[in-house]
Amino acid sequence: MFLVYLFVKGESILEWQKRITKQFVISQTILYVFIVAFVIIFKTIFGDKNTLIGVTSITAMLMITKVNLTISPGKNLMKLLVINIGMGIFAYLANLNAWGAIPLNFIAIFIISYTFYYNLKFPIYLPFSLQYLFLIATPITLAELPMRLISLLAAPIGIMLIQLLVNKNKTTKVGNKLIGSICDDIIKKISDNSVSKYEINKSIKSNSNEFRKIIFDNRKDDFYITEEGRIKLNIVVILEKLSNEIDKISNNDRKILNDLVKCLKELKESLGDKDNLTSINENIRSLINSYTKEDISDVYDLRILNTINMLNISLEELKSLGIENYNNINDKAGIPDKYKMVNVHKKEFYSKSLKFSYSVRVSLGITVAAFICDYFKLAEGRWIYFTALSIIIPIYELSKQKMKDRMFATLVGGVIIVILFTIFTSTLSRVLILMIAGYLKSYTTTYRCGTIYSTVSAIGSAAMLGGEVVLTLDRILFVIVGIIIGIIINRFVLPVKMKDANKELMDMYSEVVSEMLSEVYEEAKNENDNTHEIDTLILVSSMIEERISSNNSDSVTEGDSIYFDKIRELVVDIYQLYALVKRSEVKYKHVEYMLDDLNLLSQIGKENIDNIIEIVEEHIVLAKGIKNKIIFESIRSVVSQIKEIKKVENVSFSEIA
Repeated sequence: MFLVYLFVKGESILEWQKRITKQFVISQTILYVFIVAFVIIFKTIFGDKNTLIGVTSITAMLMITKVNLTISPGKNLMKLLVINIGMGIFAYLANLNAWGAIPLNFIAIFIISYTFYYNLKFPIYLPFSLQYLFLIATPITLAELPMRLISLLAAPIGIMLIQLLVNKNKTTKVGNKLIGSICDDIIKKISDNSVSKYEINKSIKSNSNEFRKIIFDNRKDDFYITEEGRIKLNIVVILEKLSNEIDKISNNDRKILNDLVKCLKELKESLGDKDNLTSINENIRSLINSYTKEDISDVYDLRILNTINMLNISLEELKSLGIENYNNINDKAGIPDKYKMVNVHKKEFYSKSLKFSYSVRVSLGITVAAFICDYFKLAEGRWIYFTALSIIIPIYELSKQKMKDRMFATLVGGVIIVILFTIFTSTLSRVLILMIAGYLKSYTTTYRCGTIYSTVSAIGSAAMLGGEVVLTLDRILFVIVGIIIGIIINRFVLPVKMKDANKELMDMYSEVVSEMLSEVYEEAKNENDNTHEIDTLILVSSMIEERISSNNSDSVTEGDSIYFDKIRELVVDIYQLYALVKRSEVKYKHVEYMLDDLNLLSQIGKENIDNIIEIVEEHIVLAKGIKNKIIFESIRSVVSQIKEIKKVENVSFSEIA
């Protein structure tokens, strides 16, 4: 029971920065009590041999709240049920024979890792991998198999119940608050000259990314976006575009900035906790109509006014949709082949793919570790494959520090439990020590500190009847064996180094930008609705940014940050260009030259950038009507940004476009 916090809290609450407030302490205490109660009840219902399944069940319930499964609850429930029952059968068969376990363990861990490791979003393989290890660590008889399989149904059902409680209508419940925060930041940028624009832009980017992650998770078949998600994603991109434009405008242009503040306040108030869009459109429309041609002093004023107009159009669309239709999905058009999951998986099935290489390495490591335990009949040998699981991680460089931390934490935790169990010999006092260790682990912010508490809990739980010194020495030995297995596999079996991971992500980013440019041209030349494609691409772009930042958190330079900020601004502008084209008459070829310019843009890697800029600038002069001039100006802006990105030097990543 006291192993609960060993894994439940490990990956789900570790954060680099955390304030221990009264509210945080209360929430952690309630959560700890809930976890202990759940495991006790689970043990009572399903028996001692299935107790650890209760641990992994609650682990999965808590960790998977970071991924939204409510868009297709029935389909996701069936998927989880099949995987859990399959694990139970595989583990039972693997425990029958050490040699027969070799292919079974490899296949089981590979399927788990490949299914639940995601290149871009939060990976959720850990609770399922741990569950399989717990299953092979506690063998059962054939007569006990039915109860074990029944116990394995608890996690999928519990996961989906919590999903419906936490993640249902998340776009409205959480997304609106994020939109409100972005509005507040932009207002602060306009109204308060003393604040740091860098910090405000950082906050806007963070809230925008959080919103995009919500939409990314809430796609049907990993492609189709709900109508609410589609419209509000457009609103968030518009707000980010406004923020970018404000950085370029003079503070002397107070009229348009003051009017923008009014619009943002209206937007925040209208969305609130529940969307109330009764009067917002009329207010924004009257504001826009108050401007005449003479009021627009320069191109930046014009861009801001046009962007406000696009915000108004999106709000009108949201209002017309109605809350009751928020979860509707326009899936009449089929999923393009490149977005079908079978093809996505095929694309990732190669040796340098992070997903594939990690799945092979961890499967091999667990298989070897489990074989050693079975062949030599090591009573506490499970720590070999627990250690191997923690040491074998996707990126080679990141595993080095983890190995040091694991060894250090095991030694320190072992010494602590020997000293405490020598001083406190009663069962009650030892139970209290283990409960305190499990509880305190929830406040740790590093892998090393968390593993110290885990070691105290793990060795202490096994040593309740005495023999803590022997168990400590055994665990240290088994941890060393697990580390050796991890070192060998990380080093020699399909190693993926940081530069390989960065290249994979940067190639993906380059492909996203190119595809977005192509989508703009495709939208202009025909009437096909490819909204889902462009939405997916901008969502993917932000997920790539997040993963690059996470992987390289200790090595990203100022030049790298500037580089990625420029690319992000480019992606936002391409998305806005798409929206402009979609609402224009370009597709009917009523605008001379525009289709040709968009074609040049889609082929920009093959053309001279300076020549393209000259051509587009000529067409800006020739264009008739403000709306057409805005589109040509947007094309020029996108081309110019690509040119600027190519000029950025001293960047440790590959170039885009």
